[in-house]
Amino acid sequence: MKATSLFFIIALFAAVSISSAQQSPPKFIRISPHASVTQTVGITDMTVIYHRPGVKGREIWGKVVPFNEVWRSGANNATTFTFSNDVTINGASLKAGTYSFFTLPAENEWTIIFNSAVDQWGAFSYDSTKNVLTFKVKPETAPHEEWLSYSFSELTKNSAKVTLRWEKLSVSFTVSTDTYSNVMKEASSEANSGAGVAATFARYSLDTKTDWENGMKAVDKAIELNPSSGNYQLKANLYAQKEMYKEAVAAGETAVQLGKEQNVNTVNFEKALIDWKSKLPAAGKKKK
Repeated sequence: MKATSLFFIIALFAAVSISSAQQSPPKFIRISPHASVTQTVGITDMTVIYHRPGVKGREIWGKVVPFNEVWRSGANNATTFTFSNDVTINGASLKAGTYSFFTLPAENEWTIIFNSAVDQWGAFSYDSTKNVLTFKVKPETAPHEEWLSYSFSELTKNSAKVTLRWEKLSVSFTVSTDTYSNVMKEASSEANSGAGVAATFARYSLDTKTDWENGMKAVDKAIELNPSSGNYQLKANLYAQKEMYKEAVAAGETAVQLGKEQNVNTVNFEKALIDWKSKLPAAGKKKK
């Protein structure tokens, strides 16, 4: 065989091999389709991956899903929950990570189970010794849901309500996370990005008028990492929100000075600063 022919065959084989390697794995139609839902609470990502069985006119509770037997809480693979930071669920602590999610349904009370063994098919390999968190909840009647679903609602900076719904029933529990601690941990990791994370928390506290003390600590951390005009403006606004105008003016004047040095437009902010200065006599009479 000529050398050129051999080279052509080798090149063709390599091209076919590369093409095959780059192809995505085949997807199969599932009777119970794959689904996922992710919610960010503070800076914590919470993700549920599951498969959605349909009611299809069947009697679900006590029949398709037997009472008092561990259930995968979905179809096909066991449902999983992933948390990017440590959380608290119905008052109990759970470390960041991925967990299989099982339930033990009963007529009047369900047991919720987080299990450390992931990548399970159904509940056939369920091992209770690997449970890391269990607690009980009461099921509630709900509007008909043909395809099983998970959802997040009642969001706050630190928590969200998780609800499993199928047929005419729902079960819920609350997942909480310490957003302030997570922010401070993130802020300590890298100066530039950390300052932005801390400032975002402070901005949230300002805009929602909640958790002012931690908002102030966060803006101080942001200033420590990045003493910018914007961060001092944020601190001034937090003081003004509490009618602490003397402190607001001091931080505001620093913000304006830094703005000139950093080529930041502070025209609109200076209008607020003038207003705060006009309130200084009245503020002096207030009890701080």
